[in-house]
Amino acid sequence: MTNFLRAFSFLTILPIGKGLPQGEKELARSMAFFPLVGLVIGILLALGQYLLFFLFPTSITLWLTIGFLAFLTGGLHLDGFADTMDGLAAHGPRERVLEVMRDSRIGAFGVISLIFLLGAKYLALDQIAISLLPYSLILMTVTGRSTMVLVCYRSPYARSSEGLAKPFTENLGLREMVISSATAFGIALLLMGLTGVSIFLGTSLFGLGWRAFFIKKLGGVTGDILGATNELTELLCLLLLIILESIHM
Repeated sequence: MTNFLRAFSFLTILPIGKGLPQGEKELARSMAFFPLVGLVIGILLALGQYLLFFLFPTSITLWLTIGFLAFLTGGLHLDGFADTMDGLAAHGPRERVLEVMRDSRIGAFGVISLIFLLGAKYLALDQIAISLLPYSLILMTVTGRSTMVLVCYRSPYARSSEGLAKPFTENLGLREMVISSATAFGIALLLMGLTGVSIFLGTSLFGLGWRAFFIKKLGGVTGDILGATNELTELLCLLLLIILESIHM
């Protein structure tokens, strides 16, 4: 329970578990509960979306739901996504890419990427049947956080200096990764059956490819890359759901 609260305090802005010790090993152990935190976030989103439907048309409800997600997470993953995109757009050696990613200022490519990402999430949600929206919101927040754990597992930390992701990459064990993946798999199965399992497998394969790309390019991962992992996985989850629903899987 303590590690769940620790994960909850790290991944959300809600004042739950904020007073717990945040040692490096404790933080790494908390990653086992990242999908469960995603489940809670998804349930809050689904509840918020349900209530908003009584007040607003579908378009505004979906827009506010995406904003609610950004609020709940404090924009942590969105910031990492923008920094990662700026880094990928930078020209030069590994050190130059990491320097751009660490810069607190968001560049033009990061802004454009954020606009594209949020717009794509909105358009994807708009293509999903209203009856499936609650399940979609939960599944995307669960797979986003489980894929972060998968990408982090046994990945070197790309920087020589300290950083937000260093305690996780250096201390995350097989047990935590297996618990995280098994939890996400179980939630996906219970929510959407074969469709949920297919989406879990698809997002996991994306995570492994994403991880391999950055290990080759930068020699490891950073906190920004893990944040980008979450954001892209959430979008991929929605896109896969649209594809699978279109073929009636």
